[in-house]
Amino acid sequence: MTFLSLRSRTTAVLAGAAVIALAAGSGAVASSLVTSHDIENGTIRSVDISDGAANHRVIQDGGVRADDLGPGLSSRLDHDSYVTALGHQFQATNDTVKRTPDGVAFGPYENGGTAGGSIRFNGMNGKKLSDIKSLVYEMRYTSTGDSGGVGVPYLRIFLNNDADDAIFSPNTQTPDPDVAEGPFHEWVATSGSWRYDDDGGNNADESFHQLLADHGSDTISGIYISTGFTNGQNLASLLRWLQVNDTTYHFDG
Repeated sequence: MTFLSLRSRTTAVLAGAAVIALAAGSGAVASSLVTSHDIENGTIRSVDISDGAANHRVIQDGGVRADDLGPGLSSRLDHDSYVTALGHQFQATNDTVKRTPDGVAFGPYENGGTAGGSIRFNGMNGKKLSDIKSLVYEMRYTSTGDSGGVGVPYLRIFLNNDADDAIFSPNTQTPDPDVAEGPFHEWVATSGSWRYDDDGGNNADESFHQLLADHGSDTISGIYISTGFTNGQNLASLLRWLQVNDTTYHFDG
């Protein structure tokens, strides 16, 4: 059987869909017979391309822009921030907290009950507590033996020039706290329970919604992620990323 070249069937430049239709109608078409000159610019749509058909050999380096990716993916890329050094926006409270290629490392603290450290985010300072819509962080922690979940990293929002604070403790979440040592955890603090001016956990937690109802007009003076001053021998942790509202700050890489 002899296959006809698309060029022998039309002399016009074709829209992408027309090229595909002709190819299908001929039964088979050699790939070399259809070139970029046969296809009108802007006429190939995503539905015309089979899954996996466009790979790294098809796409020119630098040829894909954020607006080519669609609103969902481009907006996520636009709101990713990569933190290469601790400085003004993110500050370590002491020299036991350092950025590494794997993330921000805390410790190790030989006695996690009496030693610890924090990273402070200043990007929401001066705003109201009610301006917090989403707080999520990914971390792991380890200790010699088992700290019983008490050594887990925790998040605090300091308020009113540090006169007050709200704390999210993974180990006080109900009904099933996610506090296993070793694996990474993604803690969605704004979907969890909190305490106000009660770091020691003397009272019951309340929902983030209730926290905002009670203290939403308080002014933020710092957001802290901390490890230590809790429990655990040779306690250490690693922070990969922190999401504040619609921006995700990556510390690894």
